[in-house]
Amino acid sequence: MALYWNWEDKIGEAEIFNYDKVVTYQLYQGNAFLIILYEYTDEEGKDMYQMSGFFTDETHAKRCLGLVKDTDNIYNTEYHKLQKIRLNKTKYRYTKKLVDMLVKAFDNITIELYTE
Repeated sequence: MALYWNWEDKIGEAEIFNYDKVVTYQLYQGNAFLIILYEYTDEEGKDMYQMSGFFTDETHAKRCLGLVKDTDNIYNTEYHKLQKIRLNKTKYRYTKKLVDMLVKAFDNITIELYTE
């Protein structure tokens, strides 16, 4: 599946502890349940991005979050832990579904909803 999204349609941010520091990722919807990008500017001043992760659909999200039998939460490990997520509930059509999953998948997480 090829992922696509519109840069103008950012739906939020996530703060993820990544090995030794907390990194902020940008969230998009596009043709997937959720697309997670790391956006940065390189040494020459050029805007860049790196695909960090994605959930193709609701079932894939549940598997990645360890909510399906015999799966582990890949966003809740010693070296990679989702700590905070901010979602624009007017732009993200799966807000309720994702928030419900996150509440089940994490004992300690900050979830912030906002509207533009």
